[in-house]
Amino acid sequence: MQLFISTSRPLSVLTALLTGTFTVTAQFSGTTPIGREVAMPRHLQDGEEFQISLPQLVKHGRDLFTAVWTEQEGGGRPLTKGTGAPLADPTQPLVFPRNFNRLSAPDANSCAGCHAQPFGIAGGGGDIVANVFVLGQRFDFLTFDPFDKLPTKGSADEIGRPVIQQTAANSRATLGMWGAGYIEMLARQITRDLQIIRDATAPGESSPLAAKGISYGTIIHRADGVWDTSQVEGLPATSLAASGTAPPSLVIRPFHQAGRVVSIREFSNNAFNHHHGIQSTERFGVNTDPDGDGFVNELTRADVTAVSVFQATMQVPGRVIPNNPDIERAVLVGEQRFQAVGCATCHVPALPLDNQGWIYTEPNPYNPPANLRPGEAPTLS
Repeated sequence: MQLFISTSRPLSVLTALLTGTFTVTAQFSGTTPIGREVAMPRHLQDGEEFQISLPQLVKHGRDLFTAVWTEQEGGGRPLTKGTGAPLADPTQPLVFPRNFNRLSAPDANSCAGCHAQPFGIAGGGGDIVANVFVLGQRFDFLTFDPFDKLPTKGSADEIGRPVIQQTAANSRATLGMWGAGYIEMLARQITRDLQIIRDATAPGESSPLAAKGISYGTIIHRADGVWDTSQVEGLPATSLAASGTAPPSLVIRPFHQAGRVVSIREFSNNAFNHHHGIQSTERFGVNTDPDGDGFVNELTRADVTAVSVFQATMQVPGRVIPNNPDIERAVLVGEQRFQAVGCATCHVPALPLDNQGWIYTEPNPYNPPANLRPGEAPTLS
C-alpha cells in the first residue's frame, strides 16, 4: 500500500497523521459517535404506522429496503440459520470470516443489493449474478467439506448424505416486486373464491375448483366428511393439507417460483432473516435475541408493515412497443398467435380484480403463523 502525502500541509499535521496522535475536533462532534455506522438510526414503533401519512410510510419502507445493514444494528445471525432454526453446530457461530456465504447466506447487506433491475431501481429484479440459492439457507455454512458429517452443518443433508452445489440449493432469479400489491390482492381473491366453493361442497359431493377463468381441478368431500384433494391441480402441498374432516386451506401462494409464499409480508420476514440476519419481532418475538448478535427488536411490526406497503405500491410494468410500424404489426401478430396456439389457456392475458379488490390492506387475511395475522393488530388500508 502506498501513502501519498501532500507537502502543502503544515509539518505538525503530517507528524500527527503519521504518529496517530491527530485529534478530531469540532466538525465531527455531532450526535453520532465516530465509528457508529447504522443504516436505520430510527425504527417505527408499533402503532406509528397508523399515525403517519401514507407517503411517509412508503418512504420509511423504501429506507428499510435500501438500508445497508451493519453488525452495529443487528445485521448477521451468528447462532441461527436462514430458516430461523438454531445452528446445527453452535460451537462455530457465523462470525467473521464465516459471517457471509454466497450459497447458504447471509449473502447481502441490503435488499436493494439484489433487487435493483432495471436501472438500479430499488425493488426490481436482479441479474443472474444476484440469484438466490433457495434451500441453501437450511445449512449453517456450506463448505462441501467431505470430512464434515454433521447433518445440515456444511456438507451433509438432513439424513447425512453428502451434498454438492447442484443438490445443496436451487439457483433462482431474484424476483422483481413490480406490481406485487396487485399480485397479492389477486391471490387473495382467488383464495376467497376457491374457499367459497369448498365450503359449499357437502359430504358426498365433489366440485370443480375454478376462479377468474382458471381451473384448479376438482375437490372431493367424501361421505364420511374426509376431504380428498388428489384431483386438485396447481396448488402447493401446504395448501392441500387436510386432516380428517378439517378442510384444506386452498390458499394461493403467489410468490417464489414454486408458489410457497402467501404475502409480501411473509416474503419480507423470510428475506430479512435469510439474507441479512435482521429478525422481526412478529417472527422471532419481542425483546428476544435468538440469533445471538446482541440485538433485540431488529424490525418492529410497524417496520414490516412499512416495507410491505413500499413493495405493494410499486408500479405495474407495462408493455413497451417501439414506435415502428413493422414492429407494432409483429407484436400484434405475435399476440394473436399466442392465443391461437393455446398459450393463453395457462398464461391468462387478463385477471381483473373485482369488489374493490384493488384496495390493499395489511395484514393479509391468509398469512401463516409467525407473520402478522388479522386480530393481532388493527388493519391498515
